[in-house]
Amino acid sequence: MKHTALTLLILFLFQALSAQIDYHSKYREAIASIEKNYAGFKDKTEGKERFYQIFKTELEKDSIRDLSTLKKRLKTYISFFDDNHLKLNEFNVEKYVAKKQYRIKEFNFKNLNDSTCYLKIPHFMYKSRVDSLLYQAINSISKRKNLIIDIRGNTGGGDDAFSKLLPIIATNDMYYRNVEFLATKANWEFIDSLVNIGEWKEEYDDQVIPAPWLNSKKPFLRMNDQRVSTVNYLPKNVAVLVDRKVGSAAESFVFCAKQSFKVKVFGENTAGTLDYSNCRHFKVVKDEIYIQAPTTKICGLPVNQIDKHGIAPDFYLTKENQIEQVLRYFEIWW
Repeated sequence: MKHTALTLLILFLFQALSAQIDYHSKYREAIASIEKNYAGFKDKTEGKERFYQIFKTELEKDSIRDLSTLKKRLKTYISFFDDNHLKLNEFNVEKYVAKKQYRIKEFNFKNLNDSTCYLKIPHFMYKSRVDSLLYQAINSISKRKNLIIDIRGNTGGGDDAFSKLLPIIATNDMYYRNVEFLATKANWEFIDSLVNIGEWKEEYDDQVIPAPWLNSKKPFLRMNDQRVSTVNYLPKNVAVLVDRKVGSAAESFVFCAKQSFKVKVFGENTAGTLDYSNCRHFKVVKDEIYIQAPTTKICGLPVNQIDKHGIAPDFYLTKENQIEQVLRYFEIWW
């Protein structure tokens, strides 16, 4: 019996050790996935290949024996690329969105005075929320001279979410910059799970191609591919209020809105999180660490980069009472 108990104990300890996570292998797998699937990898390492290899080698010198060290090491590695869209998340993004945390953020419409309407749009995660807000507000907006669109803190979502907002503020056709797609099998399968882009073929691998869901080689695309045939007289003046947290799809909205002659942007520079986008998330350690990595990049980079510096406002504001500051601008606006 003693021999049997000892055998069982050894077997138990062996199974326990086998079940332990090899954090160093997880680290190397994450790095390999970024190198393969991150759309900005070649751009960010071009001309710095030797420095990148030294940087990577130094990070791998010391072993990784626990989850905390793995997180720190990955954050240090990701910092090399200086891309706000490439990041480590310590939660499952899909579960986070599924639990509707984004939905609880407040969308708001109100009339500030007889001549000014106010819209608060905290994110572009759900088109239905923005459309519902506009349905509630459109009668008042179409009767007032001024409109404030407050997107401070809006970190993005999807470009389609603001498609019904643009015609309200447009004076002319609006264009956004097309994107190129890094075609790897993992990236392809991710996009295909959202939009059917056809069967994967090995000859696509590692090719930077026109985004297959847009199917266009043009560097600029008309928003919604519709021409502006009529211009709404009201609102006559539109202020878009931004801050340093405005990024991704929210920056795409600012990029389009600035093309209207009736729009001015107020606040501070946006986040600078637009050049590399359409992110996929992949697991490093289940329910603990996930990497977010862009699968596309703006056509024509590095010319006219938005990342790092962001989109500059037309008018900078101080931090306090920004809505009141915009209202004072309206008093002298034509």
